[in-house]
Amino acid sequence: MQTAVRKRLEFLSVLKQHNYRRYWIGLVTSVTSHQALITAQGWLVYDITGEELALGLVAAAQAIPAIAFNLFGGALADRYDPRKLIMMGSGSAFLAIFLLAVLVLTGLVEIWHIIISAFFIGIATSLDQPARRVVWPALIRRDQFLYASALNQAVWNGTRIFAPMVAAGPIAIIGALTGNYQIGASVALFFIATGFAAMAIIIQTIKLPDLKRASGETVIHDIVDGLRFVATHNIFFILLGMSFAIGYFGLSYQWLLPAFAADVLNLGPEGLGLLYTVNGAGGLIGIFLAASYGQYQSKAMMLGLGSGLLGVSVLAFGINGIMQWYWLALASAAISGCLYSIFQTASNTLLNLLVPTEYRGRVMGLRGVMWSLAPLGALQAGLVASLTNVSVAISIGGAVVILMTILVFFLSQQIRSIHTLVEKADIRESQS
Repeated sequence: MQTAVRKRLEFLSVLKQHNYRRYWIGLVTSVTSHQALITAQGWLVYDITGEELALGLVAAAQAIPAIAFNLFGGALADRYDPRKLIMMGSGSAFLAIFLLAVLVLTGLVEIWHIIISAFFIGIATSLDQPARRVVWPALIRRDQFLYASALNQAVWNGTRIFAPMVAAGPIAIIGALTGNYQIGASVALFFIATGFAAMAIIIQTIKLPDLKRASGETVIHDIVDGLRFVATHNIFFILLGMSFAIGYFGLSYQWLLPAFAADVLNLGPEGLGLLYTVNGAGGLIGIFLAASYGQYQSKAMMLGLGSGLLGVSVLAFGINGIMQWYWLALASAAISGCLYSIFQTASNTLLNLLVPTEYRGRVMGLRGVMWSLAPLGALQAGLVASLTNVSVAISIGGAVVILMTILVFFLSQQIRSIHTLVEKADIRESQS
């Protein structure tokens, strides 16, 4: 029994690497702040304006620079010390949130302040995120990439459970005590700012080995070279394309959950909340399964089953609009969360194993662009739902993911035999 448990928890051994452990602690603090910021920002915007459109404007203000500058940030991470970029990005986010907190505390905040703050946070993120994806693979052995990918993904899934209370708690408690809920919001923002500051400080204590750097004449040359690299290596184009398709079509159901819960299942807020909760819990289970068993499984199988069965679970969720069974909706939400985590872990591990060190920032920057575009899937899903109904829109998303997975594995020999590409990449990295 002890041997079996030890084997299942073997993925935690990556935390014995003290540099990676420091990075992971910084990741927990900054991602917690990122998730809490969504709650605090949304509450503040709606409290000031009472308009749904304002919520969309703030979200767009943060997303647009992330889409525009992620590849640029990746090129910088390949060219310069990525730790300095993380310090600049996290430090800038800290400053923007701190200043916003001061404006809220003094009662001077207006909606345009929040929009500008969100815009600068988006720019900071576009510098920060690609650099992080250059740093962590340099801190561990290549045979530990799957473990670290799972633990990194676990941070994003796990913090969704408690991070909103980092914002909502101070707003509710301090607001009730003082009679001014914006004071509570300012305290929440001060807490959130410290999480970004912690990452900026921690990253400077981490030691990086010498990394092979990009060698273009300018950053623009590096960006063009990175795009040419992806365009001429089909495997990266396929992996990035799969990530985009799953984010755009497969996850679009998450944006439609409020409408599905209310109009199809006739649920109130508590029923909707449980759907979100089981989805997050399923994600954590998927991460544990990928980390515990994935090292001994084919990454192509993890990729294909994670993607294809995710499509099946989303399709089942949509078709359940006919039966209107709440238990089936809960099961589908949990299973889709689990399968998405398995796909994410496999995809991220393969990308990091295959990409040469000097191109990692740009490839991961391009991956950031793909995921920044993914929320636009809510637009297509909403349009389809308006023309048909929400169940049809969700079902179409799942069907597209199934079809995409079948076509990719049928048409691409590289995906089916991806282990040979990984072996060649291992040899290349050992010789460099």
